[in-house]
Amino acid sequence: MTHLFVIIFSFLFTSLLISCSSTKNIKPSEYIYFRNGADTIFSKQRETVIQPNDLLSIQVYSKTPNQEQAAIFNMPTPSTTNNILGAAPGTAPGYQVDAAGNIEMPVIGTVKAAGLTITELQNILVQKLANNVKYPAVLVSFLEFNINVFGEVRSPGLHKFTMDKVTILDAIAASGDLTDFGKRDSITVIREEKGRKVYHYIDLRNKDIFESPVYVMEPNDVVYVPPNRYKLRNLSLNPEKQRTTSTLLSFLLVAISIASLIIVIENK
Repeated sequence: MTHLFVIIFSFLFTSLLISCSSTKNIKPSEYIYFRNGADTIFSKQRETVIQPNDLLSIQVYSKTPNQEQAAIFNMPTPSTTNNILGAAPGTAPGYQVDAAGNIEMPVIGTVKAAGLTITELQNILVQKLANNVKYPAVLVSFLEFNINVFGEVRSPGLHKFTMDKVTILDAIAASGDLTDFGKRDSITVIREEKGRKVYHYIDLRNKDIFESPVYVMEPNDVVYVPPNRYKLRNLSLNPEKQRTTSTLLSFLLVAISIASLIIVIENK
């Protein structure tokens, strides 16, 4: 009877130690995306809006065999003297949107770009070039589309994209997805709007993310993934105190095991 009692007591005490020292598991629902809807979603696919300091590629063509009339509007290649346009040697050629939101082009001069979409700027340039280029065609794209992602993601940092349309999901995917401790229901997107920083909050678990004004990213957006309550709880614990408690519990467990073994031997 004593032998059985010791075994039961040791088992219960060991279970108690394990339960006290272990961290509560994260609920499966913490990992779920878009849990609030299974219906077909028709999201508004808006174009990215040009902002001050964006670097644009603007290629001008003529819909005629004569392309010489359009050559003056096209940036030189990196191997030529791009310093005449203020670019550093070896950098990508392009038109820099200044702080006032304008670009400077040969012949036609100052053109307002900030606040416009790529399509809108193309249409405006076609109209302005009509007097200098016969049947002009314009192709505008972003030369630099950088998104900074930090916080609870597997690969934080500055991520560069080559396409003109980047979504919040693209940015998170480029960061290797959220860690187990990433808070999926309160991700912050920091965006500069009219010279001031604006904070947007999105919930990756909700289908309404596709209607968010920050679902489609803009160059130089900042994405921050905060830690969830499990990470914060672990951070609030004193590591030194944890190690001391763990050591004491280990010694206590060994002592109980030895005592149990002695009792078993004496009862034989």
